[in-house]
Amino acid sequence: MWTGGTNLATASPFDAALRDVLDRLRAATRELSRAEDPAEVARNAADSVLRLTDSTASVVALGSRDRGYDQLFPAPADRSHSPGDRAAHDLLGAAGFGPSNEPPRDRGRDAAIGAELHAHGQPIGVIAVARQAEYGHIERLALEVFAANVGLAMTASSRWDEHSRSVERVERAHEQAVEVLTSVSSHAALGGNLPDFYGRLARTVGELVGAERVLFWRLGADQMLAPIPGGFRIDATFLSRLKPTRCAPGGEDLASRVVFEDMTFMASDADEPPRYAYVLEILGVSSAISVPWRAGEERLGLVAAYDSTRPGGFSREDTWVLQKAGLAAGLVTRLWHAQEELQKTVDRLYSVDSARQMLLKNMTTVVEKERKRFVSELHDDALQKLTAAELQVERLEPGSALDGAAHERLRQLLDQTESALRRLVFEVRPPVLEAHDGLAQSIRDRVAMLAGTGMKAELDVELPDDLSLDVKALVFRQVAEAVGNVERHSKATSVKISLSVADDGILGVIQDDGQGFVVAERSNLPGHLGLLALRERALMAGGRYTVESEPGVGTRVEFWIPLNG
Repeated sequence: MWTGGTNLATASPFDAALRDVLDRLRAATRELSRAEDPAEVARNAADSVLRLTDSTASVVALGSRDRGYDQLFPAPADRSHSPGDRAAHDLLGAAGFGPSNEPPRDRGRDAAIGAELHAHGQPIGVIAVARQAEYGHIERLALEVFAANVGLAMTASSRWDEHSRSVERVERAHEQAVEVLTSVSSHAALGGNLPDFYGRLARTVGELVGAERVLFWRLGADQMLAPIPGGFRIDATFLSRLKPTRCAPGGEDLASRVVFEDMTFMASDADEPPRYAYVLEILGVSSAISVPWRAGEERLGLVAAYDSTRPGGFSREDTWVLQKAGLAAGLVTRLWHAQEELQKTVDRLYSVDSARQMLLKNMTTVVEKERKRFVSELHDDALQKLTAAELQVERLEPGSALDGAAHERLRQLLDQTESALRRLVFEVRPPVLEAHDGLAQSIRDRVAMLAGTGMKAELDVELPDDLSLDVKALVFRQVAEAVGNVERHSKATSVKISLSVADDGILGVIQDDGQGFVVAERSNLPGHLGLLALRERALMAGGRYTVESEPGVGTRVEFWIPLNG
């Protein structure tokens, strides 16, 4: 699931981005911890989120889209406007959180994003920001994490939590939350791989909440929730008791509700009346808490702590620590995966560039060899026949009559020379290729030339008439090359040529019943240049090429050329 080679300590752009956003989150969270009531939390949040996201405007709205937002806290604050300032409403609308019966509003060139605020799992409002530049992935995730922190701060205030703890305990919870964010930053910068990071973070969380064990559970693509080895004090015996469990949206089981419905699970064998005793029994623990682990809206799994070391067991404040650890870990996970994808993209680009350079080199080689072969065929065929004709002429004595045999021999040599030159010119560029059905006609003309060899040819051509000239020329050269190889080297008695449209391209198959050869040894065989040209033309056109052959069973050449290459 994860690769172990990536090191955050050496991935400087990633490390710098991660440290920057986590440092800003820590500073923003400290501002929240200084607030004593919900209104002050909202004002602090509206100010802090400007620095967190490099925005020019923000608003915290308490209420809901359906019932309306009864309190608005814009920033920068303009004391001359009422809480119902129109600009704040416009910002909410641009971020997609305006009244449910109104479409999103347009802020001109400004970009706007927002996130819901929750307390006790229920929506209590929205935080939104705007600026001229578009928001990146990291800034969106940072806003999601900060929104969760704002919701927790609201929960801690007396207005939103009827069972709020003392001010001292709330402040301690905020201090622990800041410590979690600090540890996330330092753990991520240590390098290693993701499981190592989860293990180090689990240890920090365990020490903060007083847990004997802390474990991350990862939700896989198969919707199975499974523990990640390497948690805090998670030995093989404990891990063997944990079985992967199915987890899906809408599921009624506890794991699905924690992961997908943001439920906070808390249980202890000291509860009266006892709740979830069967879960504790399965896990073999005396107490447990678990919270969702996510990155924005992506559900990654859950974070769980087991066996509290404190007399009073796990507290509500401990769940806040786990929630912040889960949100921050989600941010690191998403950034880590983005870094891995970026590295894969870079590697692919290097591979593509290497392949491009190799193709250019091969193209140059093929062109030069094609020229050499053209000259060789011209010399070995037409020029030799012209030389023979010239010798015939030189044997004639001045003023002597040309006898019938010599005349016929000279005429045959000149006819053969003309045929050889015409054929050579034809294979380079058929005269009718540019006609409406020029490709099919050119292929038929080339196959007809096999009649003089005694080889039986079967032709099956089903091609559209509207092919571009480049495609026509390329396909013809492939067919001519393959047929030429059969003619010169195969010693075949029959050959079958088929051309058809397949997968948005032209599929060509040339199969003979000749002597065949060992494909692995083709570089040492006559005709290898033709096979190389077939391969390189297909690849440079973005297509493919294969050759199948065995001694005594003939040869099958197949190529595919894209129509829109």
